[in-house]
Amino acid sequence: MGFEPGGYADKLGNRYESRWVAKQLLRLLNEEIQSVTIEAIGDDEKGVDLWIGQNNGLRQAQQCKARNRSEESWSINDLKSRNIFNHAKFQLDNNANSTFAFVSAVAAQTFHDLCDSARNSNLNPEDFYKYQVEAVGQTRSGGFKKFCEAIQVNSEDPLARALAFNYLRRMDTILYPDDHNNWQNLLADAQYLLTGAPETIVSTLIAYAENNYAFRK
Repeated sequence: MGFEPGGYADKLGNRYESRWVAKQLLRLLNEEIQSVTIEAIGDDEKGVDLWIGQNNGLRQAQQCKARNRSEESWSINDLKSRNIFNHAKFQLDNNANSTFAFVSAVAAQTFHDLCDSARNSNLNPEDFYKYQVEAVGQTRSGGFKKFCEAIQVNSEDPLARALAFNYLRRMDTILYPDDHNNWQNLLADAQYLLTGAPETIVSTLIAYAENNYAFRK
């Protein structure tokens, strides 16, 4: 279900992103990742809410969108219309050691399946297209064609398909529900890692960058 329109929707969207930031800072404290950068500067800022320094040495750009207006999911056309693919392509082209993740409380299943399938392949773009796209059915093949259109490559050209395949391997979606259970999980993580009231810990983490002049660092 989508957010109610108007200022209330903006508040809920900001709350969603803030809780996701708090989760990433808890992951940092637990040494699951190496760094978190909030509100980057320059090219790193384009279409990116967070940069995550991962333990494998790669950097992951993350863009958060809590809801797709009143829709129950994100189609590939929806993602295209919100410039998600333009931003992802820009960041991936800008740095070969970067990946891109779209974070939302509602699923982008067709796109997620394409990304997941591309990573679970034999690394041959034409085998991927023949056996993991065309052979699967209209939803998968139509989704791949729409993705190619979104990043402005020709799905009929093998070289262009290879380019699309490589983008998919470096993209991902993260489904992070905005619900009571996830809030309780966030509090439980805070209580496990730190001493004090978990609500206070999470509130402190949410405001940490602003209160400590830590944006862009």
